[in-house]
Amino acid sequence: MIDRISPPAPTLARRGLVLAWLASIPFLGVLYLKIPPSPDQMQFDYMAWLATQGVPYYSGTFDMNWPGGMILQEIAIRLFGPRAYSWHLADFLMLQAVTLAMALFLHRARFDLARFIVLPLYPTLYVTSGYWMAGQRDVIAVGLLLCACAAMLAGPRHERRSFLIAGMLTACAVLVRPTYLSVLAGLIILEAAPRAWVGIARKHEAGARIGLLAAGFLLPFAVVVGAGVWIGNLDDWYQQSVVFTSLVYLDKPPLDPMATLRATFFGAWHWLTFCATVGLFLWVRRDSRLSYPAMLVIGLCAAIALSYFAQNKGFGYHLGGALPVLILLTAVAVDGLATWARTARAGPARTALRLALVLTVLLVCAGTFKKLWGERHYLADIAAHGMTPVPHSGMTGSDQARLVAMIKAGTGADDRIVQYGTLYQIPYLAGRQPSHRFITPAVELMTRDFPLYTAWMGEIAESLHRTQPPFVLIEHEAVERTGDVLRPRKPATPVLTALLDYVGTDYSIVMQGDYGFLLKRNAD
Repeated sequence: MIDRISPPAPTLARRGLVLAWLASIPFLGVLYLKIPPSPDQMQFDYMAWLATQGVPYYSGTFDMNWPGGMILQEIAIRLFGPRAYSWHLADFLMLQAVTLAMALFLHRARFDLARFIVLPLYPTLYVTSGYWMAGQRDVIAVGLLLCACAAMLAGPRHERRSFLIAGMLTACAVLVRPTYLSVLAGLIILEAAPRAWVGIARKHEAGARIGLLAAGFLLPFAVVVGAGVWIGNLDDWYQQSVVFTSLVYLDKPPLDPMATLRATFFGAWHWLTFCATVGLFLWVRRDSRLSYPAMLVIGLCAAIALSYFAQNKGFGYHLGGALPVLILLTAVAVDGLATWARTARAGPARTALRLALVLTVLLVCAGTFKKLWGERHYLADIAAHGMTPVPHSGMTGSDQARLVAMIKAGTGADDRIVQYGTLYQIPYLAGRQPSHRFITPAVELMTRDFPLYTAWMGEIAESLHRTQPPFVLIEHEAVERTGDVLRPRKPATPVLTALLDYVGTDYSIVMQGDYGFLLKRNAD
């Protein structure tokens, strides 16, 4: 069993934190629905909606990612319909579940106050972390892994069920972000280690526990692979997620990974990084060693680092999984300081500890308030545009409404359109399918020596001529205009070049803005 137990927190503090959490739910929910989905999330919204229309992932829509994130967003659309905020609404509900799992983890790790602190703290900092962080696959995956860690701390009476659940949750995280496969290896190593090393009682033998963990892990994969066999898109998944990723996508990082690390942990999250470091120190001090729950958290940190460097892109949201871990350890820091101050002998030491506790609480409150204050413009937009998320990419709410209305009015339900770039919300909200499956500009990374280059370019050309899309939407960053002619801004963009060659003089620009250009096919 865990060696040490934090003494009970004052009842007033518990009740205050629970009330703050309950009061924050409607406020943060409204705020999160106004924050726009990231381009990645909008792409998955579009792919998920297409899946509900019978267009499978991979064989019907191109993407390199594993299907976990797409499946989650498809569930959101089936629950709430194809709306701009559907994913954020579903993610907010998931956020509350993950927050409760974090509280359960801290409860099972014998932290009394910390489990109440995370209730209002994590949802607030999650929602205000930015649209390129909240709802992205990395933070979603680590949320699932924290739920798995909470299951790993269940008592002997629930051991078999909890190990199965932990395995299933780990598999779901890997299906969302495969670079977290190392977590399964870490859990197996911990369970295979002598009990005296990790200090937690178990009812079953190590082999049985590992077998249950592996069985739970394999079950979601069996379901997904079985669905792929039934649909017939496993070969397409292999071409995109394995062949394309290994030969094309894993190239030089677009951003400096180390610079992103410094900017994230010592810039945007500087106070969380400091508090989390204090929290880990106080955790080890309390237990006089690395306890099993602390090993889980440290192992999760190692998995986050491994995932970040394995992806090799230098994107900040690839570090998103660190956010819930930092917040969990920040809660431990406040708990540890409060416990130490209450149990210290009267004198200068207790005074110093109380001062440190007050300063830490003030730091956490100030950092959290600053994050909330920075998002206030989203709430201010409600009066003008209701609950429609605030668009980005140079687009206004009026632009978005006009584009959707024009496409709907000028097409039938069976017509196909082309969206080149990341303005996925337009065909998604208009309810129009794409002319071809290569809907993400990442496909432009392929060169002529890529084995599937000729086949894929031929498929694109054939689809354009067969569907004759009434509208073509191209984002501003991709093209520049000279008179009535659009040209690629960057060289080596074969898909865009083929699209512009197809457009030729058969299309005219009917709308343009900072977001890009909408072209309409000329009447025959």
